[in-house]
Amino acid sequence: MVETRETTPIPTTILRDTREQRPWTFEGCPVETRDVTLSTGDYAVPTHCSHDQEIDTYHPQFAVERKSGPDFLTALTWERERFKRELQRTVQWAQPLPVVVETSWETLLRNHGCMAWRDIHPNQVTGTVAAWTDHYNVAFHFIETRRRAELCAYLLLVRHSLVRRLDDSSPGGDV
Repeated sequence: MVETRETTPIPTTILRDTREQRPWTFEGCPVETRDVTLSTGDYAVPTHCSHDQEIDTYHPQFAVERKSGPDFLTALTWERERFKRELQRTVQWAQPLPVVVETSWETLLRNHGCMAWRDIHPNQVTGTVAAWTDHYNVAFHFIETRRRAELCAYLLLVRHSLVRRLDDSSPGGDV
């Protein structure tokens, strides 16, 4: 595996998983996107990945997972085991996998929006989020609109890049 390097601390390229159904474009953000296969997550920065050229797959050490409201509820119910396997792949990461959900926490708790037609109680959502946050290396971000969720993901990637740059430049690696 060959590691990709970038010299600027703020990412200029964001890797986007080719399996994304409704991909973010980061319009208005000073980055370009490249469609690649990511082993975990939906969005990552090349400097935080190793690249396995044999299978042409990037393995991030930090990534952002995007979920629409309905996708999030499906991950909690019908695709629960598959999503838990993805969360399991991040337990060794230094930072939690941010899961950015394109709906607000209030919408979920009030049984509105994507919750209105689902047979899942808000207490089940709350319990699962709390349990997974405790058990896995994950942080959930519930954002009220798709555009704000996209900007949140961009800022999470930028923040991680800046913190990593500080960690790498400080003596002993600690800030």
